[in-house]
Amino acid sequence: MRLTQSEGEAVPPTSPAFSSRNLLKLVEDMGDVGFWTADMRKDRVEASVGLYRILGLDPAQEMSFGIGLDLIHPDDRAAHGDQISVLRSGQPITREFRIIRPDRTKRWILHRAEVMLDPDGRPNQGMGVVFDVTGRHDSVTSMEQRHARFNALLSATAAVFWINGPDGEPLEMPQWQALTGQSHLEMSGQGWLDAIHADDRDRTAAAWSTAVSHATPYNTDYRVLCADGIYRWFNARGVPILDHDGSVREWVGVCLSVPGRNRYGFSKGASGGATYASDDGEPIVTPAQIRGARGITGLSKDELARRASVSVSTIVRLEDATSSIKPRPDTLRVVRQVLEEAGVTFTFEPGAKPGLRET
Repeated sequence: MRLTQSEGEAVPPTSPAFSSRNLLKLVEDMGDVGFWTADMRKDRVEASVGLYRILGLDPAQEMSFGIGLDLIHPDDRAAHGDQISVLRSGQPITREFRIIRPDRTKRWILHRAEVMLDPDGRPNQGMGVVFDVTGRHDSVTSMEQRHARFNALLSATAAVFWINGPDGEPLEMPQWQALTGQSHLEMSGQGWLDAIHADDRDRTAAAWSTAVSHATPYNTDYRVLCADGIYRWFNARGVPILDHDGSVREWVGVCLSVPGRNRYGFSKGASGGATYASDDGEPIVTPAQIRGARGITGLSKDELARRASVSVSTIVRLEDATSSIKPRPDTLRVVRQVLEEAGVTFTFEPGAKPGLRET
């Protein structure tokens, strides 16, 4: 029994104190962490089992500062090989670097340490904690790789990435601003529709409104007035991102460039006819021109296919203005060249339907 200081009453003895060693072991067992202490005037280090585990060393091996420094990755050694000298100067450290363990595996560690000074102001005792942060670095690296791949994909597809709020209002559309020249204020609300061709605007607005109101995927084609003053075709598609309760948290989507045509493989000229176009928007040939040219030259589908080194089914598709399969520009050019060599000239005059005549 013991007595309180104020009243002199007997109270039960307290339970045995929980030692710092037990506490450190508990912390080590909960994660990738290790501890060390040392007399800074000597090279010998007292290391915990957790530190040996992180460094990949045998606990029976005597630890020293030199052993720890030797494990630092060669590429990081120049920047982090001064840690012990910094501590011996009385300064604390916080360093993050790579190590190569004896089994040749690489780990990222975070090292934090400080020193205590003796009465003369000289570093006396040092203590440090080491965290294995490899998992965090792997996550960051993986995220950076995904981000780089995403940016590369956008660049390769000439795409515009956009994020809209749950109500459909634009949030983040910097690439749209660069594409159209609109400011953030100009594209806000329904302002982004002002950059859509007048003939496509109502249809686009209706498609977007339907998608937002029903939280369903959005997919439509329209022409965009680009910052250089030229209208270009884009396929816009997006999906809602849902919260756990099923509500829409945000919308994400892309606008994929479809130069010179819509997604059905041809663009509509001023005359309303279907025109197969190249990637730069220049007309190549129309389905009607191919049919007419065969009539003038007397070439059958089989013969035209043979001379152009394509299949007969390819000729059938090229002559079908309603086909949903996009023809390759190089295929169109070969077919056109064969027909021109057979004696026809293709014409594309402003304000008139695409035509042809005998050479």
